[in-house]
Amino acid sequence: MSVLKIKGLETADVLSRLAQVMTADTGMKVHLAHASLKADKLKWVHYGLADMVDGGDMDFRQMLEGDKLYRNREAGAFPVRLVWVLSKYDSGFIVRGDSYIKDVYDIKPGVRVVDMSYFASQKVVEGLLRWAGINDLEKDVRWVKATSTEHKAQLIATGEADVAFAVPTGPITEKAEKNPHGLRWINLNADKDPDGEKRFREKSPVYPEYFAPMFRGVPSCHGVWGLVGADQFCCRADADTGLIYHLVKWLDENYPKFKDAHPWLEQMTRQNLMEKLDHTFLPAHEGLMEYLKELKLWTDAHEKRQARNAELVGQWCEARQKAMWLADEKGIVVSGENPEWGSLWEDYKKELNLPVFDLLPSLHKA
Repeated sequence: MSVLKIKGLETADVLSRLAQVMTADTGMKVHLAHASLKADKLKWVHYGLADMVDGGDMDFRQMLEGDKLYRNREAGAFPVRLVWVLSKYDSGFIVRGDSYIKDVYDIKPGVRVVDMSYFASQKVVEGLLRWAGINDLEKDVRWVKATSTEHKAQLIATGEADVAFAVPTGPITEKAEKNPHGLRWINLNADKDPDGEKRFREKSPVYPEYFAPMFRGVPSCHGVWGLVGADQFCCRADADTGLIYHLVKWLDENYPKFKDAHPWLEQMTRQNLMEKLDHTFLPAHEGLMEYLKELKLWTDAHEKRQARNAELVGQWCEARQKAMWLADEKGIVVSGENPEWGSLWEDYKKELNLPVFDLLPSLHKA
């Protein structure tokens, strides 16, 4: 399994603990390969160097649509399939405890925002700014570059930046909370401000799955409306059906054995999986479908959604390949650093007018 290992992110530790329980119970050997970039770990699954990868909806959407770090030839779209949920977590936006920003509408032109544009979560930051009513994200925002998640938290704690995206359960956020001024979280009550949420979704349509009061993590976040989402394991469409079937069966039947190994593992439930399947754009893997059919949980509605999702993923994979061939014919280097390729790809997408990946209307089957 390919795993993102970045200082301050807990995913590697979570999966290491899960693997220990699985190995002890089944004798299966689980190899965790660590990556420092999300694009790398998805690429390893693309080319068969790993069987599965964890990630959020934003990561898989960017990969399929060839955005940002996924514009390089080797990091492009592949036929991805959903295996199981990994975590369900809160996230939100922090300011220092003595900040002038006490409400989302206190965010005005000139605000200093932490810039981590190499992460998919940058779309969420842009969504916050749109909620606040900021339209020109270049002229009206002072972007403050952060080199790591630890650096991001330091920029808030030292007052060098005003706003940053954060996960309240991370050790770096816990450390930042201990600064003399503490932290405050920006309240994003979508029920009271649906127009604000609508503007947010223009920039970040697939995350969060919904907005709700946060209750996990540092005390300062408790009760504040934030973002709620779920990450998942994914694999290639041609991953061995028997492997995926037996894996998801073990995860479902042995949940009591691993749920206490890490707080995140408490969320690896069948219920959270079914909630994910209610609205995800990711097609399920055949092995997962086989298991859910045995349990009589796979419905006609799931089957129709599956066909739609698989077709769209296939269309984007085909479009990406044809665009690269077109670039080759024109002598254009397919590289994320080449603006010629970037322009060709954007124009090609507009010409095809493919539907984008988005949260889908609930099937109400969870």
